[in-house]
Amino acid sequence: MSKLKIILSTSLVAIVFLSVIPSCSEEDASTAPYVGSPVMSNVLVEEASFEPRITWLGGYASVLAVNKGTKSILDTSLIWLIKTEGNSLKYPVEFGVTPTGATDITSNYGGIKVDNLDEDESYSFWVMKEEIWNQISAQSGKEIVIDSSLQAAQVVVSTDSIKLSTEYFTSYSKDLDVFLNIADISTFGQLGVISVTEDFSDKPIISWTITQSGVSDTEISVIGICEGSQYDPGKTIWDVYSEADDNGSTVYGTVNVIKSPLNVGDTFEQTRAFVPFDADGLERNKTYYIWIANDIWDGESRLRFAKGYAYATFNTN
Repeated sequence: MSKLKIILSTSLVAIVFLSVIPSCSEEDASTAPYVGSPVMSNVLVEEASFEPRITWLGGYASVLAVNKGTKSILDTSLIWLIKTEGNSLKYPVEFGVTPTGATDITSNYGGIKVDNLDEDESYSFWVMKEEIWNQISAQSGKEIVIDSSLQAAQVVVSTDSIKLSTEYFTSYSKDLDVFLNIADISTFGQLGVISVTEDFSDKPIISWTITQSGVSDTEISVIGICEGSQYDPGKTIWDVYSEADDNGSTVYGTVNVIKSPLNVGDTFEQTRAFVPFDADGLERNKTYYIWIANDIWDGESRLRFAKGYAYATFNTN
């Protein structure tokens, strides 16, 4: 056999041999089988919703529950408790909508299912795997809490609590805050005292009490809002003046037609919005300046002693 044939034969054998051995890159990229259950953590609740979607880390589960209040517990504070056979509950789950394959067992513990959550109420959301549920489902009236020192499927039951590891259980408490809150209101000016109160919307209620000596009319002719802690025409988001006819000419801010109370962004007869309120509502984490005036305001001065004028500042969160 020639030297050339020997070299070719050897190369072919090497190629066949190497083709049946996994490459180093393939071996490095392979994933080892997962041993044990993934640690559960981080219940995530959708913001700005009364029927929030709920999800969690740690794989599929068997039980999802919501208590009114800050405790995870099997008692009458339950407003939703659903269970599947096996750990087949998939996320996300929309509050109040029982997924296919799950059963609503809220009433088993004296709870009453509700269709939606309420503003400014506290809630506890919790998720559990079947391995633990089978051990604690008869322990009503005891708060279920996490003990990071416990191992895997350990359960410690006392007179008032059930302690579990994060292997099979996780929880999260929060105050539902769908609409913005009003804080730090300061009101100034001759005309009156301005109030800004929360509403079930992002357009708070504005009202006022007239305090200026000699003024009996409780209606006003001008109202407006700008961003910031002082008047800035460049940051105005709402600006409304009364509109009237004066011998064939249109005049603004000379008649009192705007009544208290009202919501930010409302429209009124006999007025013109020079800056219409075109947002869905005020924004969180901002400072706003609101002003009101009546028919005796000079239309220019915005100082505290200006007759027929008052203003207030407030924060949102």
